[in-house]
Amino acid sequence: MERAHDDAYKIDGLIKEGKLKVENIKNNKLVENMLENRTFGVGECSTLYLFHNSDAKVIVTDDRAFLNLLDKNNISYIIPTDLIVRLYELKVITKDEFINFLDAIKVYVSGQNYDAARRNLEV
Repeated sequence: MERAHDDAYKIDGLIKEGKLKVENIKNNKLVENMLENRTFGVGECSTLYLFHNSDAKVIVTDDRAFLNLLDKNNISYIIPTDLIVRLYELKVITKDEFINFLDAIKVYVSGQNYDAARRNLEV
């Protein structure tokens, strides 16, 4: 929010509504070893710590370097566009929500992934 990013305000609202929970990360030797000699942002690092210190089953990301690390360490993940497709397939979200969610992240995801997700709607 200090940098006036739109998503920060949305996240803050979800926290206040009780839909998101903030957790402190705990040191984890396994994660420290995975991150050794790597340069990831705070988001990726904290995600990995949180994943290993909780009962999480999957990480949602489309950062190519981070995906390579997850692959190398057999950590399950799903990319955001595929998550939206799956939620639609499971009827968790409507067609309109599918389109709105996908369009909302269009500028943040690869054109290839966006196009593949849109084709799923047409099938």
